[in-house]
Amino acid sequence: MVALTLAGLPGAALAQLDYSKPYVMSPLAGVSSIGHADGNGTAARFYNPRGITVDGTGNIYVADTDNQLIRKITAEGKVTTIAGSPGVMDRINGSANEARFSDPQAIVIEITGELLVADFNGNAIRRIKPDGTVTSLP
Repeated sequence: MVALTLAGLPGAALAQLDYSKPYVMSPLAGVSSIGHADGNGTAARFYNPRGITVDGTGNIYVADTDNQLIRKITAEGKVTTIAGSPGVMDRINGSANEARFSDPQAIVIEITGELLVADFNGNAIRRIKPDGTVTSLP
């Protein structure tokens, strides 16, 4: 299965392609409505997710741009917020709950398990450590 995002669309959902049934898509997380909600599958909500990356165990990390959040989706479709505060735009480093983003748009995962986030309006590359601590790269 391959995860996709309908990036650039407010409230875009993530989906999986099942190549055993060509061109069949099923929701993994979210639906086509704007919002913020952690939860399982289609109970989760996003607001303009832009960037995604996948770790070695199949977890998907999402830069949920207009919610100002970094989200994690398990292979089973459970969505949790790992850093940021919903709808609060700023550039603040700190713990996962204290950290603030300003339009996070791209995200990659390093071999160490740390995430690097392009914080567009924050004009910074942000690092999220596995314990949730957010810092800015020098």
